[in-house]
Amino acid sequence: MTKTYDALVIGTGFGGAVAACRLAQAGLSVRVLERGRRYPKGGFPRDWDSPLNGWLWMNKQGLLDVKLLSGMSVVQSAGYGGGSLIYANVHLRPPEETFANGWPAGYGRAMLDPYYDLVAYMLDVQPITTSARGLPTKTKRMREVAQQLGREAQFIHPDLAVRFTPAGEELPNKFGVPQEGCNYCGECDIGCNVRAKNTLDLNYLAVAEQRGAEVTTQAEVINIEPLSPGYRVTYTDHAADGVQRTVDAQRVFLCAGAVNTTELLLRCRDDLGTLPELSDTLGYRYSANGDLLAFAFDTREPWEPAVGPTITTSIVVDEGKGADKRWFLFQEGGHPAQVAGLLQVLNPAQSLARIPTDLMQQELVKVFRQRAKEMSTIDGEQGRFQSIFLAMGRDKANGRLELVPLTRELQAQWDVPSNLPLYRTQEQLCQDIARALGAQVAYNPLWERLHVPVSVHNLGGCVMAEEEAYGVTDPNGEVHGYPGLYVLDGAALPSSTGVNPASTIAAVAERNVEKAIRGILCNADWKAPERALATPREDLVGKVTIPAGGTVASPSTVVGMRFTERMTGFHAQGHTPAEDFAGAEKAGQQANTVAEFTVTITLANLDRFLAEPAHGGIAQGTVHVAGLTPPEGAKVENGVFNLFVDTDSFYERRMIYLLPFVGQDGQTYLLDGYKEVKDHGDFDVWGATATLYTVIRRGKDKNGPVVSSGIIRLNKKDFAEQLTTFEVLGTTSTQAKADAYWRFGSMFLGTLWDVFVRPRME
Repeated sequence: MTKTYDALVIGTGFGGAVAACRLAQAGLSVRVLERGRRYPKGGFPRDWDSPLNGWLWMNKQGLLDVKLLSGMSVVQSAGYGGGSLIYANVHLRPPEETFANGWPAGYGRAMLDPYYDLVAYMLDVQPITTSARGLPTKTKRMREVAQQLGREAQFIHPDLAVRFTPAGEELPNKFGVPQEGCNYCGECDIGCNVRAKNTLDLNYLAVAEQRGAEVTTQAEVINIEPLSPGYRVTYTDHAADGVQRTVDAQRVFLCAGAVNTTELLLRCRDDLGTLPELSDTLGYRYSANGDLLAFAFDTREPWEPAVGPTITTSIVVDEGKGADKRWFLFQEGGHPAQVAGLLQVLNPAQSLARIPTDLMQQELVKVFRQRAKEMSTIDGEQGRFQSIFLAMGRDKANGRLELVPLTRELQAQWDVPSNLPLYRTQEQLCQDIARALGAQVAYNPLWERLHVPVSVHNLGGCVMAEEEAYGVTDPNGEVHGYPGLYVLDGAALPSSTGVNPASTIAAVAERNVEKAIRGILCNADWKAPERALATPREDLVGKVTIPAGGTVASPSTVVGMRFTERMTGFHAQGHTPAEDFAGAEKAGQQANTVAEFTVTITLANLDRFLAEPAHGGIAQGTVHVAGLTPPEGAKVENGVFNLFVDTDSFYERRMIYLLPFVGQDGQTYLLDGYKEVKDHGDFDVWGATATLYTVIRRGKDKNGPVVSSGIIRLNKKDFAEQLTTFEVLGTTSTQAKADAYWRFGSMFLGTLWDVFVRPRME
């Protein structure tokens, strides 16, 4: 007879490790399923020549799971210990005001502080200042920069889950697991091979196994279905060539990470039909925790990114009030010495001009991977003068994770324009700090070219709420309508934390699994045994001094611009050749197959827009193509607009439009269009800038097959309307707005002069 466990835990990150530990300590029979592998001491991948050899989840269940979702690039871990294997060890508590943003009643620091203290005890956190090895160079440099920028009062050394005993000396930790001290190798984010990181497999999970929890790794859960009572969980056994197996349990604690937990429940509700009554809010209130990734190259003095833990400092930024408030942390970063050359591909000194402009997400990643491979042999000395910057903050948590109707691929809808005030302020500080270091700032290329963020701190999608109409779980993490099914990971958090979220995920899990255990045991007094040992810990963020008017304003002004454009025309499906745009337009006119779109184009950073050869902006709106989209049209998100891109001829430019959408058949399509801005001999400036030669491709990139083609035009009435929609973002200064309009107009008219007038003068 198949064994039925008291509790089954799915995932071993900060939610799953807490749940497994406490359930086992409560004397319950516990089974743990983890999709990744165990990584013993010295077991993390280190093949620097092949990204496939142990590194990527997609290749034989490697360490790093990189998901290029439509609106967000997600980096997460797969392994026994979850995200703790590759995170930067930081443990901070968000201010009280964070919990006023959509959290259930009662949640706040008073409720959670005892659990934060418990997490701090279990993970033995302490700042870099406790290390006998002294402060790394980059740590000292950051304090100097904070002083220089007038931000020393908001500068802290965060608590780190790192063992700072003497390097090379192996001693048992408080749970009897052998660990060495930190040797400052800078490899925190790729797996600590000396076991100096206090990863979850060395504490919470070790205790769980000591108390009898049964652990199965390489077990990827694919379905959850109710029994009477309890649940049956189906998983793929990757260690046995993909055999499917089942486990029965009275209760299931789902802790697979915000993105994977949400995706699994979406598939159970919408594809498999095993959990059909899940809340309609499933997938909503997704947050990237305000993550922004940036880089600094060619610092004036050595930065030594490969020496010390990955992150050792934080600067708190608190600007504005009410809806205009921007609150975030800036943290310095390091990297292993071996990746110094790979990062040089992003150095502004290495021109990106030869990177094609009209590339979508997956294509762009392929190109940068190839360039990084070419540069991997760069002189290691240059790598001593570069840094990684990470900012995270309170975004609007207004994203959505969902399944594409036909392909059933997971996608993220992320509204970049509404979150631009936060991103813009983060960019300002990145520029200020790079300038103080005598360096050049650069951004993650997906953000630079496509305005697709990279998130390593995904939250939400299955949020807690008192009522099912507002969330997937109740305030204790139990799923509405499904007793005994819990979500205890970052998916349950109703908002961004603004700080590194590991402590908050673990603290909420501690609180909610305690509630569950009390109910299971009918013992209202049950507590984790370590509660008696945990002592109150200093609130590092809370002690930061914020001036009455907010933190010091950045001297770097980052303004953007926005306008709306409507274009209409005709398309013909299956017209050949595809390049016969005039013929396709004529055929479309005869068949009255209209193609049109209305998009709002946002230039997030006008300075960068003007300086970069790609001249890129974000396009969002609606596209309508007869026969392909519903009558009301299809939504465009994360579209790309490029103004006046260089061609092989000095006297020719192109405007590029790449507008992805989902058709009425549920398939993904890409409107791929360009305006050919050149003088055909008749000085037709209007025709050149108002005529969009367009193909519709099946799929997400420019390699997809053409299904429709034609011409879409900007008519003069719509152009007059478009002129009224221009607005400058990021400033209230009349002078700054006038300057922005002047610079944009000068670039626009100057380019037309170069294309249409200059040739006639020679």
